[in-house]
Amino acid sequence: MTDKQEDKFSPQKIEIKRGITPDQLEPEPLSKKKKRSKPVFLISRKRRVPSWLIAILVFTLLMAGLFFIVPQISERSFEFDITPPVEETLPDGWDHYLHDEDTAVVSVAAAPVFSEPDATSTRVAEALLNEHVTMLDAGGRAFIQVRLDDGVTGYVRRSHLVADTDSISPEGSVARIIVRVQFKRVMSHARSGSLVVEAPMGTVLYADYRNGDLLRVKLPGLKTGWINATGVMLVSPLAALVPEDNIQQLLVVTMMAFHNSPVMPGGLTARGISLEGALHVAGLLNGLSLSRDRYVLFEQGRPVELEENGEGVPDLKSMEEGDIIFFHSKTGQDTLASLAMRVADAQLLIDLAGKPTLRLIAIDSTEALELAGRVAGVRRYAPEA
Repeated sequence: MTDKQEDKFSPQKIEIKRGITPDQLEPEPLSKKKKRSKPVFLISRKRRVPSWLIAILVFTLLMAGLFFIVPQISERSFEFDITPPVEETLPDGWDHYLHDEDTAVVSVAAAPVFSEPDATSTRVAEALLNEHVTMLDAGGRAFIQVRLDDGVTGYVRRSHLVADTDSISPEGSVARIIVRVQFKRVMSHARSGSLVVEAPMGTVLYADYRNGDLLRVKLPGLKTGWINATGVMLVSPLAALVPEDNIQQLLVVTMMAFHNSPVMPGGLTARGISLEGALHVAGLLNGLSLSRDRYVLFEQGRPVELEENGEGVPDLKSMEEGDIIFFHSKTGQDTLASLAMRVADAQLLIDLAGKPTLRLIAIDSTEALELAGRVAGVRRYAPEA
């Protein structure tokens, strides 16, 4: 029998499969599909810039623009003056004091005026920044004897005055500025400047340049500074302030800005004030020329007669708001010891002797009733209708 015949008659081999045979209809696992569908790169992929690095670059550019580019643009913008030209004609004789060799200008925020050429002598008044004075005796080494515009005379430190008068000249100015807040900061630059001086309420400055609400002002000693238009009164360089019909109420409002300010003899600022000094400043802001000397002030204005109560004592309630009442001392009627203003809510704004601040007292208080027996007179400074 041949080999072929043996194969023909040999039994057929049976294949035995172990384990579970997968169903041919069962879907292929997803993981295998992902592996098969994953693309094969024949060359290396291009790398992308990380998003966090982009964020850092953008932040750096923004900060650089904020601190370097924007300030330069802001400074350059002031090269364009948008102030309309001044079309005023200076009157004859307006500059008579500007060329007077005896004229000087206060170069500090407030210069004390002493009764003697000695800082320990009595303070009789103060002169505000950029106020011009007339020198009476300049022979002293440390002090110069001066006369103020309202007639007050005294001695001012030589270091507080300059001879140049450009800062008080309206010529070439676009506006006259009167400070109407307690203090106005004058800066060295329009943007990000340093403090030059704090101009007290009542200070008069002249601006020679304006851009929007920013003004460049002339300062004593041929210096300049920058202020914004908030807290100041802007008027024409030669315009005269005219008292309004409600001048009494306006005086009260201005005077109340000094409430609780420390009292200082002859003081004109919120850091040291006298009631006559406060009234002088209130007059500057409201078109009235009022002396900072209480005795001269007593001679100004219109006398007001007060009604008397049942005991024959002047009735302080008969005063109008804005009236000024003068009290003589206990030792003599020729000495004006203090003065007060009638304000709202039946109160007096007063600088009582021995009290540290400008106070409010009720008209019917014990203090007011005691003062009513020492009334020297009442004055009203509103112009007659």
